[in-house]
Amino acid sequence: MTAEGHSRRATRALQKLAEQDPAFAALALWCSHRDSDARADAAWTDGRAIRYGPGFEALSLPEQIGLAAHHILHVAFRHAARMQAMQARFGDRFDAELFNLATDSIVNETLMLTGYILPRPAVRLTGLLKDAAREEMGGEEAVTRYDAERLYLRLFEAEAPPPRSRLRLVDRSPPGETG
Repeated sequence: MTAEGHSRRATRALQKLAEQDPAFAALALWCSHRDSDARADAAWTDGRAIRYGPGFEALSLPEQIGLAAHHILHVAFRHAARMQAMQARFGDRFDAELFNLATDSIVNETLMLTGYILPRPAVRLTGLLKDAAREEMGGEEAVTRYDAERLYLRLFEAEAPPPRSRLRLVDRSPPGETG
């Protein structure tokens, strides 16, 4: 980390993101960007700070930009706080991994629709709806129809919930953090 604590690992990607998309640059200003060696993951967030791990540097610049944008959206959409609200609502029945999958799929679909590149594999809303909920629709329709809570409920009630092996395709955030 630099003396100020801002991420050294993400500086180049965040600068390029600001050049390419001023709206994301504005959102990025509301996020704390920090380097961390606490996990091997490329990046993760607790809803306040975005942490960039050693794996972030191994990604191509377009993937770094996409992954930074992914986590900026998690912070902007307040996914961590919304997860806590759903936990309070559902108690022991709440599935944090399923909520994380729902939020990742919405964020990823949105970013891919707008031309961002994400590290693979990356779960997409359209694929998740097709596989788990037997719903087929285009990406634009899907991201306008579903928010995190509505998608979580749809997946929770699905006849064929997604297999656990698909729950952590983008990162491995522990419950309470978003991927």
